[in-house]
Amino acid sequence: MRISLSAAQREAVESLGRPVLVTAGAGSGKTRTLTAKIAYLVGDLGYDPRRILAITFTNKAAEEMKSRLRQITGRPPQDFPWVRTFHSACFQILKEYCEELGYRRPLTIHSEYQQKVTLKKVLAQLDLDSKYLAPLRSAISRAKNSEDPRGYLAQANRIPRRLEALELYNEILAQHNAVDFDDILGLTRDLLARNEAVRERCRHLFDYVLVDEFQDSNAVQCRIMDLLVRDGNLTVVGDDYQSIYQFRGADPSHFIHFPKTYPNAHVVRLEENYRSTRPIVAAAEALIAHNAHRLEKKCFSRRDGEPVEVREFLSDEQEALWVADTCRNLHETRGIPLDRMAVLYRTRFCSMVLEQAMRRRGVPYKMMGGRGFFERREVRDLNAYLLCAVNPRDDVSLEQILNVPKRGLGTGTLKKIFAIGGSGTPLREKCRRALERGLLSKKAARSLREFLDLLEELRGLPPASALQRVVEACGYEAYLRQISTDEDDFTARMENIQQMLHAASQAPDLETYLEECALVTEEQDDGDDGYGVRLSTFHGAKGLEFEAVFVIGLEEGLLPHWRSLGASPRGGSGVGAEGEEDAPGLEEERRLLYVAMTRAEKQLYLSHAKARKGDLVRPSRFLAELPEEHVRHRSW
Repeated sequence: MRISLSAAQREAVESLGRPVLVTAGAGSGKTRTLTAKIAYLVGDLGYDPRRILAITFTNKAAEEMKSRLRQITGRPPQDFPWVRTFHSACFQILKEYCEELGYRRPLTIHSEYQQKVTLKKVLAQLDLDSKYLAPLRSAISRAKNSEDPRGYLAQANRIPRRLEALELYNEILAQHNAVDFDDILGLTRDLLARNEAVRERCRHLFDYVLVDEFQDSNAVQCRIMDLLVRDGNLTVVGDDYQSIYQFRGADPSHFIHFPKTYPNAHVVRLEENYRSTRPIVAAAEALIAHNAHRLEKKCFSRRDGEPVEVREFLSDEQEALWVADTCRNLHETRGIPLDRMAVLYRTRFCSMVLEQAMRRRGVPYKMMGGRGFFERREVRDLNAYLLCAVNPRDDVSLEQILNVPKRGLGTGTLKKIFAIGGSGTPLREKCRRALERGLLSKKAARSLREFLDLLEELRGLPPASALQRVVEACGYEAYLRQISTDEDDFTARMENIQQMLHAASQAPDLETYLEECALVTEEQDDGDDGYGVRLSTFHGAKGLEFEAVFVIGLEEGLLPHWRSLGASPRGGSGVGAEGEEDAPGLEEERRLLYVAMTRAEKQLYLSHAKARKGDLVRPSRFLAELPEEHVRHRSW
């Protein structure tokens, strides 16, 4: 292997013959270690790279790992087809065996937008208020990521008729021959657990299984992993100190109890932090030591540095202006690039005053975790055309584009089409019957026929050619010019289409292209493009690192957040109550601050205000948990 490793990293790489748990502190080189282990299996031990399943947390991480493996092994990315996210790997299995579950090929994935459209229809059919859309969507997502979806949903008693809603929602998905993002894992688990023949075929696809970011796995993912692993050929890597996705169903107990689940497991600790200075690591370690539920490790750094600075301000406006001024000062006096600085906060609630301060001081900034690329209107529209070409039963996509751009199918015409047949009749079939029965005007009939012919034509085209054909045949560029707010908006939308065309040109067929789009939509835009100070929530900064980090809003009610303590926004029950230190919600909040602090390489600033949005607030209890010898306090 052509890669330098520490003794602990090498131990993790070369440990075989039994399950291995690598508990890796922030900045300890866990991704390097995981990549090195795959390279060791392939290069030194002769494993077939096509038979290694390596699970990453994001699609971006999967691509980066393949790139690193190419550098180390000299093998092209296509030699590592199973370096994927959990959802991507499971969908490969699901689409291969979907007929075992009653689906047809090809199986498609509904996007977040399509899911919302379907749930709106569910609410309407059940005569429920649209205010339940967001909580119902969230509850269904959490339920599908649990071991007992109906049992979980039954507890969500603030949503009326929720079990009926789940049933109806799943029926509509099945009618459309589609699954949603959360179905991918649950259906794969059910398939592997209940169908022995499929399970054995899938288990024998892999000689070794590796899982990154294991601390963020949920019960369904752990069950799938268990069903696929043979002969203890398993390595999981993660850091329970950084488990911050409990709201998505992640449960750090799977990581913490791994040695009990696999009694012969070998535990390797990566404790040296190569990213941050000694004061930053010591402060973060002292903080996380207050969590009772964790797998013990003692992280350290050999790098000297300045103390962590804790600042108190009279107001959030004063805090924001100081942050903007300090960013500019660090850039001008120390030469720190603006995009190597980040301002992190618990919720987006804090970002508006921060943006105002950045603009007032003339400091360029970049918001991270914004609207995903595939949720932009022009991207949704064009991909909907391709989805309709691939899946004739996708009514949600067809309804979305039936008159986009406008093709003379007005409200009256659409009502005639929708009225044909029963609720189980696909919309495409309703369109055909409307033409056969002569229910439409000549102009509308001609327009609809051309539209349906276009969808048929697209089926035989490569992805990029299909997209280009839609743009040209529908006059989509002229349509974008009509709906754009100004020339810059129009240019940005056209650039998005160019980006789509580039991505489509890399895919071998329409199904693969659409699958890749659907599997990446759940990831946020990480804001890599653009120059300026990065502004992000704690969650949005996970996995990133910056030379200087500002963590703002360290106040009771914001961090820990009032929801995590069962409190009201203004305080009240839960906040400050005795015995809360062992509460799971409080421990997750502490892990969030740990993640934020360990994004910093050299400079770390923690701040709080006496008043936020005009309300008096108290400093976060977490500030009192930091070691005085590594902290410097300043007041404005």
